[in-house]
Amino acid sequence: MDCILCGKCMEVCPLLRATSREELSPRSKMLLGTMEGEDPARLASLCLGCGRCREKCPQGVDVPAEVARLRAEHPDFHAWLWKTWLTRARELWPSTGLVSKLIPSRFQPEKLGPMLKMLDDVRSGPGVAPFVTVTEFGDALRGEPVMLFAGCTASHARKRWLRVSKELLSGLGAVLLPSRFECCGGSLRLAGCPDDADRLCERNVNAWRDNGRPTIVTPCASCLHSLRAYPERMFEDELEAEQWAGSLLALSSALHDCRYELSDVRPVSIGYHKPCHVVGRDADAALVEAMLGREPDARTVTE
Repeated sequence: MDCILCGKCMEVCPLLRATSREELSPRSKMLLGTMEGEDPARLASLCLGCGRCREKCPQGVDVPAEVARLRAEHPDFHAWLWKTWLTRARELWPSTGLVSKLIPSRFQPEKLGPMLKMLDDVRSGPGVAPFVTVTEFGDALRGEPVMLFAGCTASHARKRWLRVSKELLSGLGAVLLPSRFECCGGSLRLAGCPDDADRLCERNVNAWRDNGRPTIVTPCASCLHSLRAYPERMFEDELEAEQWAGSLLALSSALHDCRYELSDVRPVSIGYHKPCHVVGRDADAALVEAMLGREPDARTVTE
């Protein structure tokens, strides 16, 4: 379907909200992309790929898919860099985060600098001491076979997240199966590398099949969004596609019926960034509220 320029997408675009620049809105991308003289590569570089506009659009226009198509049709160094960065995360991420500390920012390559800074920030951690303890686990996953989809950051940069996720699943009584998962493929697809993304999707679906199609639990909202968007051609039939969709679960959803205890030393308020990829109910935010309870000094700030 074609864009009718109704502007409903502008109500939900986080990029527009952050910049107040209407030319960065999904509506403008669809309009400018049809005009002669516009640089498709420039337009394609200005999208977060969150998909909120697609959910809001009465015409069902998929702006992130159009952006990904433009990137694929106009490959550049940036696309190649992202492809290398993501497909070789296992080798590059652990060492690159350490090396970035040794390279002064003025000597870091323009295209590589943001990636190095991202890894450096991730490895540094949040700087907040843990102040919530699970005192009683619920039964949401007790005895259920589960595969953990940890995501690239937990697998290659913040391995503490991976360890904690496994500990929580163990406390929930889940039967943790071997998880030979690759990257979810979402960032690669948006970067204009659909063939590489499809290969990762196929490997992940095969790993799920090999384990008997169990529940897949992930702590990462972006990975969950990407896994839910796997194309139907990845599956044997419509029934298997429905089984895949039904198997996906946010780790936070399984933790809602647990009991928690707050330490005496804790922040007065909690700043929470709602992931761009979350549409509708935010299970992570709900878990934070559940852990903090209704104490007057335990306010949650959500953005």
